Amino acid sequence: MHLHILGICGTFMGGVAALAKEAGHRVTGCDANVYPPMSTQLQSLGIELTAGYDADQLALRPDLFVIGNAVTRGNPLMEAILNDGARFTSGPQWLAEHVLHGRHVLAVAGTHGKTTTTSMLAWLLQAAGREPGFLVGGVPQNFGVSARLGTGRAFVVEADEYDTAFFDKRSKFVHYGPRTAVLNNLEYDHADIFDDLGAIERQFHHLVRTLPAQARIVSNAGAAALERVLAQGCWSTLQRFGAAGQPGADWQAEGEPHDFVVRLRGAVQGRVRWGLAGVHNQLNALAAVAAAEHLGVPPAQSCEALTQFQNVRRRLELRGVAHGVSVYDDFAHHPTAIATTVDGLRRRVGAARILAVFEPRSNTMKL
Repeated sequence: MHLHILGICGTFMGGVAALAKEAGHRVTGCDANVYPPMSTQLQSLGIELTAGYDADQLALRPDLFVIGNAVTRGNPLMEAILNDGARFTSGPQWLAEHVLHGRHVLAVAGTHGKTTTTSMLAWLLQAAGREPGFLVGGVPQNFGVSARLGTGRAFVVEADEYDTAFFDKRSKFVHYGPRTAVLNNLEYDHADIFDDLGAIERQFHHLVRTLPAQARIVSNAGAAALERVLAQGCWSTLQRFGAAGQPGADWQAEGEPHDFVVRLRGAVQGRVRWGLAGVHNQLNALAAVAAAEHLGVPPAQSCEALTQFQNVRRRLELRGVAHGVSVYDDFAHHPTAIATTVDGLRRRVGAARILAVFEPRSNTMKL
């Protein structure tokens, strides 16, 4: 099958393109901005890229156009597709029908920590010999690629609440049909499409409503918005996680973020000693361990595997040291994520001076 992907250089659509190519399809694509590193990654896979959305790309006559959510009405190529009556679908729908169907899907959702937790979970399953497939909104350094089909039954997907496409305003994650769902946290975000937090909570409950009774939900016990979502109705097995002493948390982390014990209902399961900073990463680890346990991976084995975990790029990444000054790069753009990142760095450097430079370029944080 020949797929032509509109918006191919986005992290999600680029991952879809890589999966389609690995599955044996002919893949071409276009985007308004075709530049490294995504363009380099896709071209190295043999995927032909076109800059812009000229209507004459209709002459490629693919079997199916796959439409990214950055594409809107008025886009010249999209208008030509509609006028021609050519077949098209969204990226999440294609992923669900051609990759996820028949597999044990583990979906990681939440305002913060999706990419890191998805990467952790994929690594825990890999370390346990499960050979999972995955689609991550970054490049996990344990794997070196953002997406792969995998040979095992498990598939780990970063599950975004952003809308699917201009013709499908549901959140991406409602397409995925997970058997294991991680709900990391929930705050107001994506101000360009959601009016308030309640609108996002409705999308999260839409996800919860699609889960079978045999599914497991792994939810942050300290997230009030998630508790409101679950109070609307939950039909699946529920396990909660949180820091030591968190009321209602089945899974708890006891100790410092870089050296802590994992407990399940009070019983010690294992110990994690690693280089990641911040309470947020400690909670991400708990969620990943709990999700992997749903597939039968012993928590002690997961705790050991976490010591070998290498985070995705731009997550408190040390880029260099010059004249005694350490320069870190981090993707955080939501107020809470920025605060937890700075707190994690403070725990690492002690009383040393921290100078933070912030680029307000998301729809939630802009000048």
